[in-house]
Amino acid sequence: MENDWEFFVDAKQVTISSLILANYQKLGLTEEELVLFLQIDSQLQAGKNIPDIEKISQAMGKASTDIYSLMHKLVEKKVLAINTVSDENGRETNQYSFKGLYQKLVALKRQEEMTTSQAALSVSRAEIYKSIEVEFGRALTPMELQTIDMWFSQDHYQPELVKLALREAVLNQVYNLRYIDRILISWEKQNIKTAADAQKLLVKQREVKAAKWSKTTSQSKAKDKPEIPVYKWSNRTEGEHYC
Repeated sequence: MENDWEFFVDAKQVTISSLILANYQKLGLTEEELVLFLQIDSQLQAGKNIPDIEKISQAMGKASTDIYSLMHKLVEKKVLAINTVSDENGRETNQYSFKGLYQKLVALKRQEEMTTSQAALSVSRAEIYKSIEVEFGRALTPMELQTIDMWFSQDHYQPELVKLALREAVLNQVYNLRYIDRILISWEKQNIKTAADAQKLLVKQREVKAAKWSKTTSQSKAKDKPEIPVYKWSNRTEGEHYC
C-alpha cells in the first residue's frame, strides 16, 4: 500500500493535495487541519525537512501554540507522524510524514471504487432478470428467480456471461432456465469465465459447424451428379464407331 497513492495520482493525473482537498471531510479533517496539512506539505515538498512553525502561524493567522495543538490532533488522528531520526553525525532530528493520511486516502478511494462497482453489478443483475422475462414473454416464477440468484451468489457467474447464455438459448428457440444452466455449466467445465472467452468459443464452434456443413453439402452434390458411362474400347466390335 506504500505506493498505492501514486497509482491514483498517475491514473487520474491529479496531485495528492487536490485529492485530499476534495475529500478532507471524509478523511476526518477539519478545515483548520486541512490548511495546516497544506502548509506543512508545501514546505516538505520544497525540501524543508522541519516545517517553519512561525511562518505557518503567520500564514494561518494563529499563535504558535495553536499550531502545535493542531499538529497534536493530526498525530492523534494518525494522519501525521513525527519520528526522531539520527543523521550521519549522530544528531537527532524530527522527521514529518503524512504516510498515514495517504493510506487513509487510498483506502477511501478503493472503497468508493468498490461501491461503484457493486452498484454497477447490481444494475447488471437487474437487467438480466428483466431480459429473461422479456425473452420468455412472461414473469419469472419464484423458483426461477432463486435459480438466477444462485448463478450470481453461489456460482459467481458474471452478468455478461449469463446474458450471452440467454442469447444462445433464444437463438436455439429454447426458453427455459435449465437450458441456460446447461450452457453455463458447459462453459464452466471449459474454464470459460468471461463473456469474451465465451464469445471466442462460440465463434470457433460456429466455424467448425460451418466447415462440416460445407463438407456434407459438397459430398451430397457429388452423389447427385449423373454417372457418365465409360466406353470400353477393347469391347468394340469391328465396324463400330464412337460419335
